[in-house]
Amino acid sequence: MSALRFVTAWANAPFAIAAGLAAIFALLQMTGLLGILAGGGDADQDADGGVDHDAGDSCDHDADADHDADGDADDAGARGLGSMALSGLGLGRIPFSIIWQTYALAFAMAGYATNIRYLGGDEPPPLVTLAWSVPIGLVVGYLVVAFLARMLGPIFSSKEQEATSRANLVGQIGVVISSRVDHDFGEVRIRDKTGHDVRVICKLPKERAAAVKEHASVVVVDCDDRGDLFVEPLDDGDGAEAEGRRI
Repeated sequence: MSALRFVTAWANAPFAIAAGLAAIFALLQMTGLLGILAGGGDADQDADGGVDHDAGDSCDHDADADHDADGDADDAGARGLGSMALSGLGLGRIPFSIIWQTYALAFAMAGYATNIRYLGGDEPPPLVTLAWSVPIGLVVGYLVVAFLARMLGPIFSSKEQEATSRANLVGQIGVVISSRVDHDFGEVRIRDKTGHDVRVICKLPKERAAAVKEHASVVVVDCDDRGDLFVEPLDDGDGAEAEGRRI
């Protein structure tokens, strides 16, 4: 049986389709046609214009959450098996195009390898082989992508993708953007360690008598068990210097 007949046999159809889609997508990427078909100019503009906004929103959400930011362990326990399985593929850490192309190629190669013994025979592999070749391909594809995600995850990860917990804001300098900060309420804009400006709700410690007015520079001094942030004003000299650094 010829190689072409083996590759295009019905029992190898899922693997031929997977490999073909990955090859076509890669070809479109290399030739630049993918960007044209997807409207590259508008997509790039939207991506550039929306990155900071989205990243800022995510940081605001993490910084303003009372308990979610520090609940990595609880969050992991609450996720279902499906979410945990997808996270093992590197979703959110490496580009999705790399994930699905790698999975498709690994799936195809494993499937063909399972039926390779029929290549030298007179008949193509029977359809019954799909009962084990497809599951084997799916498992091998997952393992290959999981390994790749583990290797490439640190390369593709960036500070912009890291969540900012309220506890991580302790020691950071910010500017009051509400009318005042007192013992009950206040709002401060802070540039976190990832370089994003986040807005957080805060208050003054009980031992601080006077409220802090708008535009004053403050430093986050504590974060209690409930996630409440406490700030202290900086003196005029440090405040002016901090204002110059932050704005």
